[in-house]
Amino acid sequence: MPGTVTANNVVRDGHIAGIDSGNVNPLFIEQYGGEVEHRFLKKSIMRQFFKFKTLRGTDTLTNDRIGSTSLQKVSRGVRPTDSAPTFDNISIKVDTMVLARTVTALLDDFLSHIDVRKEVGMEHGMTIGKFFDESFLLQGIKAAQITNVDPDGVALGGWEGLTPTNIVRTAPVDFQGGTCVVLANANDETDPADLERAIQDLCQTIEEKDVDIEGAVLLMRPAQYYTLLRNDKLLNRDFTTANGDYASGEVLKSNGIRIMRTNRFPTAAQVGETHFLSNAGNGNAYDVTANDALCVVSLLMPKALLAGEVIPLTSKVHYSDVELQWFIDSYLSYGVTPNRAEMAGGIFTSAVA
Repeated sequence: MPGTVTANNVVRDGHIAGIDSGNVNPLFIEQYGGEVEHRFLKKSIMRQFFKFKTLRGTDTLTNDRIGSTSLQKVSRGVRPTDSAPTFDNISIKVDTMVLARTVTALLDDFLSHIDVRKEVGMEHGMTIGKFFDESFLLQGIKAAQITNVDPDGVALGGWEGLTPTNIVRTAPVDFQGGTCVVLANANDETDPADLERAIQDLCQTIEEKDVDIEGAVLLMRPAQYYTLLRNDKLLNRDFTTANGDYASGEVLKSNGIRIMRTNRFPTAAQVGETHFLSNAGNGNAYDVTANDALCVVSLLMPKALLAGEVIPLTSKVHYSDVELQWFIDSYLSYGVTPNRAEMAGGIFTSAVA
């Protein structure tokens, strides 16, 4: 009608069919979320190694443990005696969400370019994967330092015969505690023979606790991995120093255990920082101590840690009318704690105190 001004609906970037719904094409979210999950799974060693329990209707995961059972001889006319094993349990509360977020006022790049969606997804996936693995490896290192005390007061494992203060936990009878090996001299961690001897001592001590190390993994810092690379006894069968294949040399196993190098070990710079997952409720269990940062090799088995999640890795793209911005999010909520300390071990430098 002449003289009448027609107001067109203003549609924000990403809305579907002109509807002011705040929705983004699901394909775009799938491309972004798929890249996040792919990068997370590719970069995370721990997600592949440990089993997770999904929590529903509760934020607390509990695991029951049973001590050893005694055998007895059955004789005619003699009543068998009671030998009830001891029980206990450990629990972990999942009470923190971890978020990777990218904020933008306009969503044109995200909507128009698949490379942008992939790059944002890659960055979020790698960042979350790094944080995830660091928290798991830290708990594995702490598990190695645990001394288990049974109902009779018998203490086993941890820093046995060494000066550092043990992490004391109660446990059923015959739960052995963690295993710590301390290198005798400064710089032994960069000597191929000394480092290999320490790995042998670690494996021997764990096996003498009647623990089968089959299925274990040796995680080590890159410096220690390349130190072992200079030990010919540990290299794969295709490598020799005489046949010109030096460049293809690769450490596969040590004492029958798979070796993996990783940069996710705690560092001295993290000592004194409050971890995102730490709080008063868990006794700041994720904070790095000075001795944690001195661990150079960690041996872990799947049952060494107990892990649960309330929110699995989730990706979402949404608009906030309050903030007038788009939010590109990936988040998860999980927790991890030592479970069977005897299935964890660590090699530490001579600087431990």
